[in-house]
Amino acid sequence: MRRVSTALNLRDNDALWSVLAVLEYYARLYEAMPERIQQAGRGNLDAVRDEAREATDALMAQHRDALARCKATIELAERMTVEHEARYRATLAALNEQALVVQAGRAADRIARIAGNRMVGAVAVAAREHRQQLDAAVALFEREMSEAAARAAKVDQMATRRMVKAYRALVVGALIVILLAAAAGGLAGRYSSSHMERAEGFPSARTGHTSLMSPFMNASASSSVREAGSGWEGPRRLRTG
Repeated sequence: MRRVSTALNLRDNDALWSVLAVLEYYARLYEAMPERIQQAGRGNLDAVRDEAREATDALMAQHRDALARCKATIELAERMTVEHEARYRATLAALNEQALVVQAGRAADRIARIAGNRMVGAVAVAAREHRQQLDAAVALFEREMSEAAARAAKVDQMATRRMVKAYRALVVGALIVILLAAAAGGLAGRYSSSHMERAEGFPSARTGHTSLMSPFMNASASSSVREAGSGWEGPRRLRTG
């Protein structure tokens, strides 16, 4: 203690001496404490062992109970897992079936759309080809109709020409018949006048009648002959033209 006081320059009435005394007391106490603990522990070790054994047995029993409970829980969990797995499989199969139905419906719709589009395309192509054929047939029909119309027009022109020629021939024939009738009438008049003059026997009257009738008959005969000649020349000119 003196060495400490000289090293620390402590006085006799310094407060640090009380702290050092307490520390010294604790140092001696800690030195004596292990022996006391050892003496006390020797008597209580058996009790501690017994208590430890009892506690270990209790813990082992609890552990066994816990293991049994865990086994039962595990078995229950396994059964529940199997049931849930079966339910999951059934649900998954139902979902797969529904998905397959939906996929089949979608595939059928897609196939129907594709088939419908292809059918519409084929119908459109067929309609286009049919329209082209109809246009070609209409064009051919119009061409044939135009050709037939041209032919009919030609036939009509030829028929009209033939009819005109026939009418002209009829007119000419009628004129010839009229001229022949007029000539025959003139000849019959001359013949009747000469016969009457001979029957009566009057030469003066005969000469006067002949002088009166002959210029008229001569003029009519000459005019009829001229008309006949002009009528015959006209059709000939028309035919040649």
